[in-house]
Amino acid sequence: MRILHCLSQIPGKTGSGVYLQAIVREAAENGLEQAVVCGLPAAMELAEAGLEIATENIFPVYFESPTLPFPVAGMSDVMPYPSTRFSSFTPLQLEQYEEAFRKTLYDAVNNFTPDIIHTHHLWIMTALVKKLFPKIPVVTSVHGTELRQLQLAQQFAEKVIHGVRQVDRVMVLNHDQRRQVITQFGFPAGRVVVTGTGYRQDLFCRSFCAKEEIPTIIYAGKLSRAKGVPWLLKAFAKIKEESVLWLAGSGNGSEAEEIRIAAASDNRVQLLGALSQPELAAHFQRAHIMVLPSFYEGLPLVLLEALACDCRVVVTDLPGIRELVSEQAITERLVNCLPQPPLTGPDTLEKEDEKPFLNNLEIALKKQLERVKEQQFICCHNLQKTLDETGWHKVFNQTEKIYKEVNLTTRS
Repeated sequence: MRILHCLSQIPGKTGSGVYLQAIVREAAENGLEQAVVCGLPAAMELAEAGLEIATENIFPVYFESPTLPFPVAGMSDVMPYPSTRFSSFTPLQLEQYEEAFRKTLYDAVNNFTPDIIHTHHLWIMTALVKKLFPKIPVVTSVHGTELRQLQLAQQFAEKVIHGVRQVDRVMVLNHDQRRQVITQFGFPAGRVVVTGTGYRQDLFCRSFCAKEEIPTIIYAGKLSRAKGVPWLLKAFAKIKEESVLWLAGSGNGSEAEEIRIAAASDNRVQLLGALSQPELAAHFQRAHIMVLPSFYEGLPLVLLEALACDCRVVVTDLPGIRELVSEQAITERLVNCLPQPPLTGPDTLEKEDEKPFLNNLEIALKKQLERVKEQQFICCHNLQKTLDETGWHKVFNQTEKIYKEVNLTTRS
């Protein structure tokens, strides 16, 4: 089979980009022929996309170029690199965006002749793909951000929902996301399948005697308010126990800059910047606690990656989290779930709700620090079963089954 993957932003820089890289890697190991359409800044080299296929099979759409004179359009409003928000798109920018992807998609399909097109995100590009190539089967991986964009960029909601509804199969991360996709996009239940997510078991694993001497907390993700980072810094500042906090990740714009300034004011906080997967694995192996106080997530890979490296976890109790980590891990206090705060819109925490969230975060961090002193080694049979069964090869096996199903259905 010949698979054309389509991601409208930079591979490897966000959860959906890591997902794309992993599926491409697994498919290559299983002998599938592949090509990729992706969005890149004009100054970025193709090799930086981290795609393990021949460069002639990578079809970039270049932003910050004469045809697309603005930064990469991001599926999140705060991206780890300079980006443009869909909510701020002008009619001209939408026209330029669709025209640039139209030309590249035609080029990719004419040169590569795929049997199946695998898109990422139920959003503008996927709607365009289905419109341009109605006779080619299209499957789409959902990462959660499209559900937020339906609220943040409501001017596109009707256009997107109408455009993507003919996608042949939709692959979601968990059962709650499946329910939301069926409800909000109007898909028949039989076309929406839970395929889950994975992590690199060769990188993220226990490394005995690697933990830091001082109890170390690590956050990994975008430096943004929606990820709860400002409140993490405030909660950590209140902790008097000996400990350090690592912030792994990057961000762009005023939010990220405010976070960097706040972090620099505490000498126990270290900004690590954006890390490669091997670098992140090494830091998880050295850290004791991973904290993810987000207001939204699709299904965060970093939870599995950190748990596989023997990190305890503090995470907001978002839909799909308990399904991912197992109730046993929560009961045995390896994972501490923070009550989800009330929000205005998809990710805005109001002033009156800040104090309870901040207090809960501070208490959770202190409890996990106490447990680190008691015993760092973590053991949970249900969690270990999840970790054993959540390699990318498992996700790809399910994805390949869907490829075969839609290919067979189309041909019959």
